[in-house]
Amino acid sequence: MRKMRLMTERYMAALLALVLIGTGCAGGSKGVPEEKGYIIGFSNFSVGNSWRVQMVAEFNARAEKLVSDGVIREYTITDSDGDIDRQIEDMKGLIEKGCDAIIITAASSDELSPICEEAMSEGIAVVSFDNYVTTDNITAKVGIDEVEFGRRGAQWLVEKLGGKGSIVVLNGIAGAGVDEMRNEGAMNVFDNNPGIEVLAEVHAGWDYDRAKEAVEGFLAEFRQIDGVWSQGGAMTQAALDAFVAGGRPLVPMSGEANNGLLKSWKANMENGFDSIAPCSPTSMSADALDTAIRALDGKVVQLNTVITLPVITSDTLEDYVRMDLPDSFWNYTILTHEQIDALYR
Repeated sequence: MRKMRLMTERYMAALLALVLIGTGCAGGSKGVPEEKGYIIGFSNFSVGNSWRVQMVAEFNARAEKLVSDGVIREYTITDSDGDIDRQIEDMKGLIEKGCDAIIITAASSDELSPICEEAMSEGIAVVSFDNYVTTDNITAKVGIDEVEFGRRGAQWLVEKLGGKGSIVVLNGIAGAGVDEMRNEGAMNVFDNNPGIEVLAEVHAGWDYDRAKEAVEGFLAEFRQIDGVWSQGGAMTQAALDAFVAGGRPLVPMSGEANNGLLKSWKANMENGFDSIAPCSPTSMSADALDTAIRALDGKVVQLNTVITLPVITSDTLEDYVRMDLPDSFWNYTILTHEQIDALYR
């Protein structure tokens, strides 16, 4: 089966073709600018995996529509390639350009907070999403309830096991806020169900290869594993593949809504496999942009703007799985068929 991969050169070429880089910004205070349309900055810290590639494409799709509608005059996207200091400099550049709003997904929640506060002091609306900044002195934080993400998968697993069984846990990146919140939601459920024994936990970085190696180790160590709680689709796909390769009976495994898992799920349903796939939509970048526009228009926005958590189950799997697209596609999207083809074909 195909593995979740880091972004290929082909994805980069398609992404660059979609990105519109602004050439200058007018004065940056809230409210309708003197010239028609707002100036928007997007400070991104990485396009290092397919979720982040598609997330930027979703932002572009929404921004282009707003440009055509005359709501946005121009927009600028920066990418710090995971470098915290570089992202701080990117933010300074967007402030100096006088953008009306800046959308940010932060390389460091703490270290990007001061520059976001500086932008706010300049009258710039700041909306954080995905990897939130720590400070609450911004316009809004937009995203799903990550604790609920973890809780939903854990509660499903407990119910599938009838409240009793031995499980292993696949976490994301140690220290990442998303990882901690998802794990918190899951552990709250397991702690309240004493019949569930957590045999082992590992941070596999939301990565297929690392997760497969970890699960192979678990299978060698434990004679019986009744279930897998995983907070990432590629990791669940890897766990499924490890069970199949090891000749072990398939067990319930929670996951996430990416196409690799959904394809493997569909292929193994006849073998008794079942999963649940909460989704962190790649389109949350577009939601963050929409929130910034509402704020600039003078509408009230909530500091913590929660997107409804989409969840795929066996009953809805057929509505979302795309057998014609690669594993790296993310299945909740506002992209058109043409835009999806530009990224993935």
